[in-house]
Amino acid sequence: MKIEYLCDNIHFAETVAKWIYNEFIAGIRDGYSYDDCLAKRKNCHKEQLPIILIAIDDDRCIGTISLVANDLKCRDYTPWLAGLYVDPQFRNKGVGEQLIERVKEIARQLGYKELYLRTEHASGYYKKLGWEFIENCQDDFNLKPDVFRWVFDV
Repeated sequence: MKIEYLCDNIHFAETVAKWIYNEFIAGIRDGYSYDDCLAKRKNCHKEQLPIILIAIDDDRCIGTISLVANDLKCRDYTPWLAGLYVDPQFRNKGVGEQLIERVKEIARQLGYKELYLRTEHASGYYKKLGWEFIENCQDDFNLKPDVFRWVFDV
């Protein structure tokens, strides 16, 4: 398995957009279409946010993760790990952890001292990986995510 930038493998943008839309948007965030989601996936970079990574195994996209400026409008924290998704066939094999580690590495290389994430359903997973819970809040869609922080060693 290798982790690469989506912008270098844009032919996987539709796969990633379908995952993100179905997992995090459809039926949850009204007013945000699949086409909006796809457009965001196609507008990604390597050295500025948003950065989208994909995990590739045997020429197949098996997971994705993003580094974005803000994933929770009611908070001014930046940057955020967002949109971690692993194809169900490849879960529990360390793919998610490798994607997370790569995003942390990129955030650190970009000069960030901290990294944030929000989750409604995976708090235990992030606690297990050593992320620090900092608060629970309510977002624009009446979701109540837990917010976690990773502080980089100086």
